[in-house]
Amino acid sequence: MRRKAVLLSALAASLLATWWAAGLEEAGDEAGEGTASPPAARPARRAEVRPAADLSALVLTPRLRAEGGADLFAVRSFRSPPPPAPPVTPMAPPLPFRHGGLLEDGGPLAVFLIEGERVHVLRAGDVLEGRYRVSAVSRARVDLVYLPLNQTQSLAGGAIP
Repeated sequence: MRRKAVLLSALAASLLATWWAAGLEEAGDEAGEGTASPPAARPARRAEVRPAADLSALVLTPRLRAEGGADLFAVRSFRSPPPPAPPVTPMAPPLPFRHGGLLEDGGPLAVFLIEGERVHVLRAGDVLEGRYRVSAVSRARVDLVYLPLNQTQSLAGGAIP
């Protein structure tokens, strides 16, 4: 309760001081009168007409940093920079073929390669759909070259050499 009374008296004192200070300010404006009159007894002031102010000086312009100037808020770290990532070398996709068997007809060996539901009969040197070239055919494996990257891939055969 005491705290409330102190706060209310402080509020009343500040309001009284504000009213008194406003009266002194207006009393200095009036000619010849030295005492302040209550606000209700004072005549209303006329609004003064002022010329428009020149606001062009208030326009913000970006500051240009001197060429040799340092950035004051640059990020700095005492850690050593991470090593650069090794370059990624492209790799051929996995072979889409399965080994389907060999054909021995008196000439070079031919291999049956199964891709989905299609069966391809190929010999060494043949090109398959512009993507793969058969480089070697043996009983143990078939070597294919992926032409876009010129990478060799091997497909294991079913027979032992």
